[in-house]
Amino acid sequence: MSKEESKETELERRLRERAEAEDRAAATQVSTEAEPPPDDAPEPTAEAYTALQEECESLRDQLLRSRAEFENYRKRTAREVERIRKTAAESLIHDLLAVMDNLELALRNAEGESGPMIEGVRLVHKQFIDTLTRNGLEPIEALGKPFDPNFHEAVAQAPSNEVEPDHV
Repeated sequence: MSKEESKETELERRLRERAEAEDRAAATQVSTEAEPPPDDAPEPTAEAYTALQEECESLRDQLLRSRAEFENYRKRTAREVERIRKTAAESLIHDLLAVMDNLELALRNAEGESGPMIEGVRLVHKQFIDTLTRNGLEPIEALGKPFDPNFHEAVAQAPSNEVEPDHV
C-alpha cells in the first residue's frame, strides 16, 4: 500500500470516528431534552401568561402588517412593470411612425405605376400597418373633421377655401 492510500484510509477512519461521536452526542442530547421538567419547577404566573399573550398579539399584528405591505409592494411593482411596458411600446411606435410616413410617401409617388418593386413596398406597408394595429396603434380618420387636440397634433394652420376653419 502506498503512503497516499494509507493517508486516505487514515483520513476516512478519522472522519468515520468523528461522525460516530457526533451521532452519540446527538442521541444523548435528544434523550435529555425529552425528559419532563422537574417537579420543583415554578408554575407560570398569570403575569407571564399575559406577557406571552401580548407578545403573541404583537407578533400577529406584525405578521399581518408585513403581509399587507408585501401585497401592496407586489401590486405596485406589477403596475410599474405595466407602465414601463406601455411607455416602451409607445416610444417605439412613435419612432416607427416616421418609417410609415416614408412608406406612404413612396406609394403616393409611385401611383399609377406597377411592378414587383412597387408591389413589394405595398406589401411591406400593409404588413407594417397590421403590426402597428396589433400593438395598439389605430389610424384616426381626421381629414375634413373638426380639429380635436385630444386626437390630433397641430403642425401648421393655413387658410383654405376647401376646408372650414378649425378643421383638419
